[in-house]
Amino acid sequence: MTPPPPGRAAPSAPRARVSSPPAGCGLLLRFLLQLCAAAAQDRLDFGQAEPHTVLFHEPGSPSVWVGGRGKVYRFDFPEGKNASVHTVNISSTKGSCMDKQDCENYITLLERRSEGLLACGTNARRPSCWNLVNDTVVPLGEMRGYAPFSPDENSLVLFEGDEVYSTIRKHEYNGKIPRFRRIRGESELYTSDTVMQNPQFIKATIVHQDQAYDDKIYYFFREDNPDKNPESPLNVSRVAQLCRGDQGGESSLSVSKWNTFLKAMLVCSDAATNKNFNRLQDVFLLPDPSGNWRDTRVYGVFSNPWNYSAVCVYSLGDIDRVFRTSSLKGYHVGLPNPRPGKCLPNQKPIPTETFQVADSHPEVAQRVEPMGPLKTPLFHSKYHYQKVVVHRMQARHEETFHVLYLTTDRGTIHKVVESGEQEHSIAFNIMEIQPFYRTAAIQGISLDAERRKLYVTSQWEVSQVPLDMCDVYGGGCHGCLMSRDPYCGWDQDRCVSIYSCQRPVLQSINPAEPHKECPNPKPDEAPLQKVSLARNSRYYLSCPMESRHATYSWRHEQNVEQSCEPGHQSPNCILFIENLTARQYGHYRCEAREGSYLREAQHWELLPEDRALAEHLLGRACVLATSFWLGVLPTVVLGMLVH
Repeated sequence: MTPPPPGRAAPSAPRARVSSPPAGCGLLLRFLLQLCAAAAQDRLDFGQAEPHTVLFHEPGSPSVWVGGRGKVYRFDFPEGKNASVHTVNISSTKGSCMDKQDCENYITLLERRSEGLLACGTNARRPSCWNLVNDTVVPLGEMRGYAPFSPDENSLVLFEGDEVYSTIRKHEYNGKIPRFRRIRGESELYTSDTVMQNPQFIKATIVHQDQAYDDKIYYFFREDNPDKNPESPLNVSRVAQLCRGDQGGESSLSVSKWNTFLKAMLVCSDAATNKNFNRLQDVFLLPDPSGNWRDTRVYGVFSNPWNYSAVCVYSLGDIDRVFRTSSLKGYHVGLPNPRPGKCLPNQKPIPTETFQVADSHPEVAQRVEPMGPLKTPLFHSKYHYQKVVVHRMQARHEETFHVLYLTTDRGTIHKVVESGEQEHSIAFNIMEIQPFYRTAAIQGISLDAERRKLYVTSQWEVSQVPLDMCDVYGGGCHGCLMSRDPYCGWDQDRCVSIYSCQRPVLQSINPAEPHKECPNPKPDEAPLQKVSLARNSRYYLSCPMESRHATYSWRHEQNVEQSCEPGHQSPNCILFIENLTARQYGHYRCEAREGSYLREAQHWELLPEDRALAEHLLGRACVLATSFWLGVLPTVVLGMLVH
């Protein structure tokens, strides 16, 4: 896009911005671009504020279901046609509810069942469910454990066939201790009240292992740190395991409790920089394409007290090994047989001694560390990430990439590409996406790998975001290839999606200097922009530092007047002219250099004007300069997104 004239406010927030990778990950010069707002069919409005929403989407379907306040919305995004919305009202029973804020029916659960779409909500503090078949709403009555009493409560519900697992309390006033329950299945079980300390549940999944009796339930959460050392973090992140076939224990104390519960600490820290990330925010499980459950990748988003973030990647095989082989923390006697956490065949009950040891020492001593020889985060960032989804895709040269989509607390999405082998994988942010017309926090995100779309919700709208937004990359072939976007390639005269072009396209993602593969060895020069200025006036030239790994230089004719090195504090490289003299008229070029890649980012020509307009334009230049310092600097996005 054309840069803003000096001294004027920057354009409104772009729909997509291109970023650069960290040092050592290959050089990349990103171009600050503005993606024109997507067609109206890609975004639909609720028509009212929905402070609490739940998103449900089935892969391959053009429909998105969103539960709101007394309503279930169905948004349809058919290919090539205008989107539409259909609303189903689900009224609540007011009853004796006294709190007006929570006396509505907030839908908190949407799940496909054989008989239709199951919708559950708070129902004025009387949690209930309904079955939606076409436009018919069939009341199912009160169903405790399927929905919370208040939409603000932390809740997690997992379905597996006819089994239902839930973290939602069943009683409003005497159920204050959070538990993980089996609320539908062979027998109702719950976790002991002492094995977790104020847990905040994040994600739950069922893993089918080699033997059916060995199938596991893993759930991820964070809890208060039992270590009261002042130097210890307040929160710790955990993964817990349960045997799906757990039938409870033999004694009266264990008959209704999970007997196979164990928990382990999830570590996400970088010893080289002494940075620790102890607050788990979200988890995404990426199954191995070969079907080997042990190679399932677990992507965890963590934050620290300063709201910086990190992404650590684990394997289910490593998690399983820790639970099978580790000793118990604080337990120094020989373990009973069977050992705590072991799944028994033929639905055998767990012996009382095994339960008692596990119940009093539920944490294993060994910690779960990230994959790779260094056991370090995939990357860490100064941004506060909240949710993550991951797409495994194959580029045209058959190399596999994992593309992470991370939501920020500013209502944007960062598109991060992970490439390389497991031992040497690198990640770099290539784009920031603004999914909404109206900037708002992202409440839900769902990935449809089959349709290659993201579905995103806020309190105002629902958005469908394509994964392959290749038309945002400017700079011709050089900009297209240096983006290192695995979805995109250069075809003749434009940057195109590899899925939309039948011909082979030019792609170069991993090499340090992919621009050299372009037919034209040099990028296009920046368009010349001219401005007339009065003698002795003040003026500045501002060049956005679109890459945090490039050196930016303002060159007047043949002389370098200003140089801004990588890590420059300002988002712009500014050349300020205090008193414009005859010698200072002429051509000014802002050049950005990364390695052997040199791009002319801006080209201005300062021209003298006649004396008749001197006073007027001198005053205007001063006003514009003031406007810049007060308005432009705070609005420009700060440099590197992932470091």
